Amino acid sequence: MKLFTRKSEFRPDREGTGQLNKLWPTPKQQLLAVRWILFSAVCLVGLLAQDVLLYRINVMGGCTDVVPCLILMVAVLQGAESGSVFTLIMSVLYFFSGSSPGFHVIPMLTAVTVFVVIFRQAFLRQGFFTLLFCAAMGMLLYEMGMFAVSLFLKLTVAARAGAAVATALITVAAVQVAYPVMMSIGKLGGETWKE
Repeated sequence: MKLFTRKSEFRPDREGTGQLNKLWPTPKQQLLAVRWILFSAVCLVGLLAQDVLLYRINVMGGCTDVVPCLILMVAVLQGAESGSVFTLIMSVLYFFSGSSPGFHVIPMLTAVTVFVVIFRQAFLRQGFFTLLFCAAMGMLLYEMGMFAVSLFLKLTVAARAGAAVATALITVAAVQVAYPVMMSIGKLGGETWKE
C-alpha cells in the first residue's frame, strides 16, 4: 500500500479535438492580420486620394506624393522587420497600380525605408515629432533619389530639383492628418515597439 501517491502535474490532452484546431489563428494573430489589412487600406485610400484630388495641388512646381509617405509612416511605426516587408509588398503594388513614376520606385522606396527605420531605431524614440522627422527625411531621400534616377534616364531636367524638394515638404505637411489613424491601427494586436 502506497501512503504517498503523487498526482500527475500535467493535465492530459482533451479528447475529441483534432489537429485541425491548431490551424486556426489565435485572437492575437487575428488582430495582427486586421492591423495589416487596415494599414493596406489606408495606403489604398491614400492612393485614391492622390489620383483623384491631391494631384491638383501644386506649390512651387511640386505636388503631393502621399503613398510613399504613408508607406514610410507604417514602416517607422512597425519597426525594421515587419515594416520593411510591408514596404516591399506595398511598393510592388504601388508600381502595378499605374500611379508610380516608374519601375525604379520598388528598390528606391524599399532602400530608403530600411535606412530611415534603422536610423530611427538606433538613434530616436517613438513619438509624433520622431515620426514626422523620419517621414520628412525619408520623403526627401526618396524624392531626391527618384529625381536622380529620372535625371539619369533623361526623363527630367536639373532645373526641377526644387520641385522635388517642394514635393517632399508638401507631402509631409499633408500626411500629418493620417498620424492619429496610423497610431490607432498600430495599437491593434498589442504594441510592437520595444525600446
